[in-house]
Amino acid sequence: MSRALVTLAALLSIYVIIESFDKARYLGHGLDGGLMVEYLLLKIPFMISEFMPIIVLIGASIYLIELSRNHEMVAIRAAGLGINKLLMPLLAVAFLASALSFLIGEWITPVTNKRLDVIENVHIQQKKSASQGVQWLKDGQRFFRLTPLKESKFAIIILETDSQGGWLKRIDAASANYSNQQWQMSDVHITKPSSEHGMLHEKLEKMTLNSAIGPETAELPKPRHMHVSELYHYISDLEHAGLTTGSYTYALHRKFAAPLACLLMVILATALCLHTGSRNSKMSWGIVSAISLGLLFYVIGNAGNLLAGSERIPPAYAAWLPTLVFGGLGMFLLLKREGH
Repeated sequence: MSRALVTLAALLSIYVIIESFDKARYLGHGLDGGLMVEYLLLKIPFMISEFMPIIVLIGASIYLIELSRNHEMVAIRAAGLGINKLLMPLLAVAFLASALSFLIGEWITPVTNKRLDVIENVHIQQKKSASQGVQWLKDGQRFFRLTPLKESKFAIIILETDSQGGWLKRIDAASANYSNQQWQMSDVHITKPSSEHGMLHEKLEKMTLNSAIGPETAELPKPRHMHVSELYHYISDLEHAGLTTGSYTYALHRKFAAPLACLLMVILATALCLHTGSRNSKMSWGIVSAISLGLLFYVIGNAGNLLAGSERIPPAYAAWLPTLVFGGLGMFLLLKREGH
C-alpha cells in the first residue's frame, strides 16, 4: 500500500507540473490564479480514478522487486509454500484500490467533471455557450433531437410519448427550421406502432408542427457527468427510442472494467517482477516492462473510447478490451513462470 501511495503522489506531482505549465498561458485571458488552482484540485479525483490500475501495477512491481532482492521468494519456495502467500495480500490491497476507484468514479468525478467543463469551456476556451452540436429539447410529451445543419437548419427527430412514457409516434425530418412557434419540416418520415400491422410508416414531403420549443441552448448529457444508475436508465431510454448509445454504453461498462483491472494488474506485476534471484538485469527488465505495459494500457483505453464513440467497434467490447487483454497476458505469464 505504501508503494502504491508513493506512486500515486509521484504521478499527481508530474500531472500538476505539466498541467500548470499548460494552463499558465491562459492566465489573464479568462483564467486567474484562483480558477487555475481550483481546476488542478478538481482534476485530481479524475486522475486517481483514471490511473488507479497503473498505480497498482507500478506499486506492486516496486514491492515485488524489493522482495526479490531480499530473497523472500527463495525462502517461500524453501518452506514449500506457494506463490499465493504473496498474491493474497497484494490482491487484498488491489481490491481496496479498485473499491476506491469505483467510489471516486461513481460519487465524486461526475460532480467535479461538471465544474471542470465549465472552467474549460467558459474561462479557458471562452465559448459563449456550453451547448455544442446535438441538442435535446422537451415540449410536454414530445422530445426533440436537433442536429445542426447549415443556415439555421436542423436534422430533427421527434418522439411523442403518452403520460406513462409509452411510445406513440416518431417523426424524422431530413431538414427543419423554426420560426413563429412552428417547425417547418421537409422529407418527413412518420412511424407509429400498430397492434395489427406491427409498424405503420408514412412519408411526407412537407410538414408543419406547432411548438413553443425552438433551438434553444440545451446540451446532450455527457457520460462523464453521470452515475451508474443514470447511465443505465438513459441507455434504456435511447434504445427504446431507436437511437445509438455508443459513448454511454462505453462509460457504463468502463465504470466496472477499470476497477477490475486493478486486481489483474497485480497478477501482471507478479509475473514480470517476482524472481528467486537478485540479478539486477531481471529486475530492471521487470520494472521497465511494467511501466511500459501500464502506459500501453492507458493508450489502448483511450483508443477504445475513440473507436467506441465513432461506432467502429462495439462500446462494451471497447470498455473491457484493455482489462481482458492485460489480465489474460498476466495470467498467461504467471502460469508459464510457475511451470503450468
